[in-house]
Amino acid sequence: MHKKIFYFLFLGLFLIGCSQTVNKSANELVSPTVSATETPTQQPSTSTPVPSATITTTPAPDFSVIGLPSEQNSEVAFDFVEQMCAAEWFTRGLQLPCPGNKTLSSAGYVTQLDAEFQGLPSNINILLVYTPQSKYETISSKYPAFTVKKGDRFRAVLSCREHSFCDVDFLLSFYLDGGPAGLTHWKYIFTDTPLVIDYSLDAIAGKTVQFNLGVNTGANVSEAYAVWIAPHIYRAAQ
Repeated sequence: MHKKIFYFLFLGLFLIGCSQTVNKSANELVSPTVSATETPTQQPSTSTPVPSATITTTPAPDFSVIGLPSEQNSEVAFDFVEQMCAAEWFTRGLQLPCPGNKTLSSAGYVTQLDAEFQGLPSNINILLVYTPQSKYETISSKYPAFTVKKGDRFRAVLSCREHSFCDVDFLLSFYLDGGPAGLTHWKYIFTDTPLVIDYSLDAIAGKTVQFNLGVNTGANVSEAYAVWIAPHIYRAAQ
């Protein structure tokens, strides 16, 4: 009897011990391990470098190719073609749009002409004025106000549009205090060689004026395609 009791006590203690060992093993925290092949590696950047901006500049026109004096160490103080549509354009009784409508040529128009059409480098500005289809009609303009300095010169080359037979009068004048005042004019017919103009503006130095580039047609009105090649005000560098 005593042996049986001893046996059962020994068996109970043995089972309790095993149960604690199993529970302890189940509740133990296991530290994770990372193999050497699992170590993350830094990948090289695959982004494409952004190229730096490149600034290009348009070279200044070489006016010597059209017969004007060289303008090194100087500036174009006023470009009449670039300011073309800042000006008012009109005939004796009609204001003209800018640029003009070539389909309404009987009323006359003003526009910029492609220099290559005239056989010149593309960076030479050309103003084309086509007068109304009436004898001795005039197109005039009134440009934005400009203050003339001593030494300023009006420069341009005057001609007909290529393949036309113009007979025109080029006018250079100005408005001062609202009133018109004359300067000069140049008569041109298609059989002439182009007129190279280098005109001093010292007579109006110190005045703020509005220039007028005008064209008056002669008898051959259908061919009155007058071109101002590179019309501008030259100013020596200070």
